[in-house]
Amino acid sequence: MKYVLAVDVGATKIHGGILDENLKIIHEKTIASRESILGLADQGLHRTKNVIVELTSLAAKSNIKISSACIGFPEYVSNDGQLISKDTMDWQSQPRSELLELTGIDWIVESDIRCAAMGELHLIEDKLKTNFLYVLVSSGISHTMVIDGRAWTGANGRAIGFGVTQIEHGGRLKSLESVASGLGIAREYERLSGISVRGAVEVFQKFDSDSNSRIVIKQAAESLSRGLTNLVEVLDPHKIIIGGGLWLGSQNYRELVGDLLPRTISDIISLASHSNSGLIGAGVIAQNSLKILGNLEKK
Repeated sequence: MKYVLAVDVGATKIHGGILDENLKIIHEKTIASRESILGLADQGLHRTKNVIVELTSLAAKSNIKISSACIGFPEYVSNDGQLISKDTMDWQSQPRSELLELTGIDWIVESDIRCAAMGELHLIEDKLKTNFLYVLVSSGISHTMVIDGRAWTGANGRAIGFGVTQIEHGGRLKSLESVASGLGIAREYERLSGISVRGAVEVFQKFDSDSNSRIVIKQAAESLSRGLTNLVEVLDPHKIIIGGGLWLGSQNYRELVGDLLPRTISDIISLASHSNSGLIGAGVIAQNSLKILGNLEKK
């Protein structure tokens, strides 16, 4: 049996796992990627590397041979696997070479949103004829179009930028992500209230008792609904799947956004099938690389 190592690096947590040929998680490890909601996460990717070292050690102790590995980052990733932004993670050098040196495995580096879309796609039977818009609403916000069973990368790997959409907020233009994502909501609440929080979960818990919480969350919902409406106008998908911890974890947020969307859009939205889409998708991509390699060897 061939096993793969998959890692989903996020703005607030890092989730890694060893998966078998059926994409069943054999071993997994999850840790926080930051201590504060401010600034970049995981300085030098030290936390990410610690997760990988722990998982590779577990594999060695369990006599599991890792055949391939994929890691997804919440950054722009070029079509040749290079990180080309530094908006979320405090990486210091390209991770592919660092991880090769650390593990002896030739890693595939991808964008987390494309990994998540592949994690959703693997549950669909007729993959090659499947088209949908996948939107991630979590600590950050991003999107990808899945066309004929593949996440469309664009010319340079940058076709994921829903979160940088400019929206009017408080009389000036701000990025959608800075207002409507999990980190955006937490940071906006701190700015407005002067009260420190560990994340968006705490802000939502205050919704019924704290007027600042209601203001921030309702403004976030309005911004996200406007952003989704504009995105659909541009891309014209026949199906939208929305995933991410914030979206899946907050029925309140889903309902607030849904109430503001046109019926033509809300009717084509469905929830992502599971919360581990990013991890599973990284596993799918790692497995696909083995199939490609196998086909090349046969030739």
